[in-house]
Amino acid sequence: MGVSSGRSRVADLGFHVFGRSVHPDWFAVRVHSRITRTGWEADARIVEGGHVITWASGDVRLTEILAGPETLLPDLGLLFHSHVKHERSTRLAPDGRVEYQTCFEAERLDAEVFAHLNEELILDASSGDLFHRFAPANRMAPSPMSRIHVEARSRGLSIQAFHTFPEERAIVRVQSLFEIIG
Repeated sequence: MGVSSGRSRVADLGFHVFGRSVHPDWFAVRVHSRITRTGWEADARIVEGGHVITWASGDVRLTEILAGPETLLPDLGLLFHSHVKHERSTRLAPDGRVEYQTCFEAERLDAEVFAHLNEELILDASSGDLFHRFAPANRMAPSPMSRIHVEARSRGLSIQAFHTFPEERAIVRVQSLFEIIG
């Protein structure tokens, strides 16, 4: 499972949504947080290669995974899969009571802009954010980092995730909403 100097290339990343929980043993977890509200609960994890968000309300389970090809995932329960080469969005309503929406993109930047945005992401990380710096490819390079901003709402969860890839001068952004609608 690889981040840091073995970090997957952005073009190799996969974005997956499962209609079930995926056990955390599938991943090398770096940071974890559990969020619980009346009617739903969620686990947010920064993992090698990306992140995993598992959200549950009643008998509905949804798991969002951003990971590289080195992370082997089960096929059972896969609702959506896409590579992260271009901007994509999707909306799923697995049972009519719950809605899931996401939009993700990979942006490549020139070196100066990347360095500035990377520093901003690090400095803006609030105490409520999940944050992890991975080992850099070399000691002179910026550290790859992952940051997840979690906003708990009464009927759901809003996620903003940022993953930097200094060797490619790329940032992967993911915005997701898990919500009880019925």
